[in-house]
Amino acid sequence: MEIIHCAVCNSRLDAPLYKSQSDRSLTSLCRIHPVATSVYACGVCGHLQTQALSDVDAYYDAQYDILIDSEEEDQIYEVRDGKPFYRTQHQVKVLLEKLGLKRDVNLLDYGCAKSSTIRALCATSSLVKPHLFDVSARYVPFWEKFVHPDHWAVNDIKPEWHSHFDIVTSFFSLEHIPAVAATMRTIAGLLKPGGKFYGVVPDVFGNIADFIVVDHCNHFTALSIKRLLADAGLELLEIDERAHRGALVIVARRSSTTVVSTSTISIQGIEQTHTGLQRLADYWQGAASKVRAYEATLAGKHKIAIYGAGFYGAFISANLAYPERVDCHLDQNPYLQGREFNARPILSPNALPMDIDTILVGINPAHAKAIMADIPSLTQRNLNYFYL
Repeated sequence: MEIIHCAVCNSRLDAPLYKSQSDRSLTSLCRIHPVATSVYACGVCGHLQTQALSDVDAYYDAQYDILIDSEEEDQIYEVRDGKPFYRTQHQVKVLLEKLGLKRDVNLLDYGCAKSSTIRALCATSSLVKPHLFDVSARYVPFWEKFVHPDHWAVNDIKPEWHSHFDIVTSFFSLEHIPAVAATMRTIAGLLKPGGKFYGVVPDVFGNIADFIVVDHCNHFTALSIKRLLADAGLELLEIDERAHRGALVIVARRSSTTVVSTSTISIQGIEQTHTGLQRLADYWQGAASKVRAYEATLAGKHKIAIYGAGFYGAFISANLAYPERVDCHLDQNPYLQGREFNARPILSPNALPMDIDTILVGINPAHAKAIMADIPSLTQRNLNYFYL
């Protein structure tokens, strides 16, 4: 049996907290990957991790192609008064609130993909001198629109970048990196003394889908973030679980001295974290059965649509006994409308066919009912709803 160690503190991990019932798992891009999902909880630092994909380097170099169809393509953060507000806009807003840029800064976006957030930041502030790093060259066509080639790197960090940056950012990348402790030490070494690390990672308690995403090998808790930063020589300034829905916003600083206090984690804190993680494991063990049970109540005359063309919608579709009964997916994101998802058209809610009478709601359960209540074209109709 393979011995698994914690990616944060290197402690040996016990049996999985959760193991999927089949060898078909969902990735963060809502695609089926032919492996089982095994999720482990660390009893020392409170970290939650999924066994990394065996072909992880090839996966990110060749298969992980998030939002690359156009420069403008983005994900909806929320809908306000019927109008979509995008994740990039929100991330720029929160970064400026947290860091309050008042002078010229050398900034590196680590694991940047398209680096849409930093590009948008540069459009609003002339104080930022952007630099970019990723493990895939597929994003270079986006980078060259706003960054000089001398200021980006693929796979290997430039030697001259050591202790060079005032700010290093990481937007939804650390969850993908198996050797995250070594990566965080690298990031710390790229900062000037007094420089700040600004990171955004999924919050497994705020967005429970993160628990079973097979290509997220790290699922961070507040406890494991504290340990990760302390071991890298960074001083934690803030972990904000409210600024970005479903995510943790992290601000840390490289100490001007060589001494950073070691993170101390109480037994009570570990126990409370583990109890919460066990609830999530129990939820996902029963979620597939819940989908099937509701499906079994629907007579053949019912016409079905799935609301959501993201992870939760893919989860519902993957767990239906008869997915061919789904007529379409609904989504408010105009970048998705007109495409197909699981061989079904993605429509605006305004375009829901009149013969559809049942909506399977495939969005974050923590916010699903409030979101659905804010869509007039649906609330005005007499529809049946299923919520995860």
